[in-house]
Amino acid sequence: MACKAQSLVTFGDLGLSTWIERNLRTLGILQPTDIQQRCIPPILEGRDVLAAAQTGSGKTAAFALPILERLQTDPYGVFAVCLTPTRELAIQLTEQFSVFCGGTSLKCETIIGGDDVKVQAQRLASRPHIVCATPGRLMEHFVFDESNSKNFSKVSTLVLDEADRLLDPGFDAELRIILSKLPKQRQTLLFSATMTQSISAMKDMNLHNVFHVDLHNCQPVDKCKQCYCFVPANVKEAYLVQVLSHFLARLTASMIVFTNSIKTCELLHQICVQLGIESVSLHSLKKQKQRQESLERFRSQRVPILFATDVASRGIDIPAVEVIINYDPPRNVSDYVHRIGRTARAERSGEAVTLVTQHDVGRFLAIEKGTTQRMEQFELNEQNFTSSLTRVIAAKRSARLAMTQDFDSKLTNQKREEKRREEKRREEKRRKDKIREVEHVQKHFGNTTSHAG
Repeated sequence: MACKAQSLVTFGDLGLSTWIERNLRTLGILQPTDIQQRCIPPILEGRDVLAAAQTGSGKTAAFALPILERLQTDPYGVFAVCLTPTRELAIQLTEQFSVFCGGTSLKCETIIGGDDVKVQAQRLASRPHIVCATPGRLMEHFVFDESNSKNFSKVSTLVLDEADRLLDPGFDAELRIILSKLPKQRQTLLFSATMTQSISAMKDMNLHNVFHVDLHNCQPVDKCKQCYCFVPANVKEAYLVQVLSHFLARLTASMIVFTNSIKTCELLHQICVQLGIESVSLHSLKKQKQRQESLERFRSQRVPILFATDVASRGIDIPAVEVIINYDPPRNVSDYVHRIGRTARAERSGEAVTLVTQHDVGRFLAIEKGTTQRMEQFELNEQNFTSSLTRVIAAKRSARLAMTQDFDSKLTNQKREEKRREEKRREEKRRKDKIREVEHVQKHFGNTTSHAG
């Protein structure tokens, strides 16, 4: 006797309203992914959730859809705050919320650095339903205008997207202040592509009635072909141009080239400009408007190549990316998985090529060990390499001149500002630790006095 086929789970089965299902159908989303099936019901129940799943698995919808469902019960004031480590990801979250709640009156605002603070304050005063923000800028609104605390007095849900990054020490001071301004009785949702010790610690420290799901195994996406290419460090740029030319000859979609530094990212972009290869760059030294323009040109496939630091490796959804090139091997396995997770999304296939110099062998072997996967050797046609090398050397010289001293001064100023912020964070932590110490002593002696009386 034949077994009866198991029926597919729908979003309605998970407890979502028909209007959400209808909006999802218009987007071509018919069945929930594994992470969505597991997380949506406990979020609807009001439980705290700690979730890790691969890049491209549908994590955003896993928390966004139940938030929209629960928001219907109390659609007045700021209901949810979503924190992200980068401006681009905050903007993308706002866009996704807006798409999911299409046809409704729900409002979502983006609060990030680079935008006018006064305009943002006015938007917050209008009490949007959902706020997607970077920690630094949201903290500024709380610090400089105490009245903002009232705007957030009804927050029911806090989301930490890319939680492993947000729980790094670099965001500690900002998070402390933000958490102190939000209601103590709230739902907390932590989502990430990787499960780190800091996230695991949250399960025991700050969360209540936790639903825990870990679908992350530090494995890159299955449909991504992983390759390496050994190159001499002194002619690395020329080899990159050869790799780009190889893919440009047969691709209609997009490539992202990742670097470990802002200066290298911009230099490679300028080399391409000199060689007449269309590209854009994305890094933190660019103004917010420039960063958005670069992303938009790349997303719309008006340019085939995006040079980026790891600011683009987290969460940013660019569906058509076919190739990832690691010009610099990432510093750890987690970053590698995040990077190549930009390709092979939504059932598409993809390819990742890592350039490895004589100085990168240790890092390369650590990545192979961490992913438990052997990379294939990338076969590069070097017939025209000599003539190409001469052109690239000349382009590199011109690119350095094009960047000028202005770029170096901006980079120096940024590093100085980061150092100042870090010192400020440490000072704030020392101050709060001192306050807690004094309060502890006072409490102790107060109890002693009362017993004596």
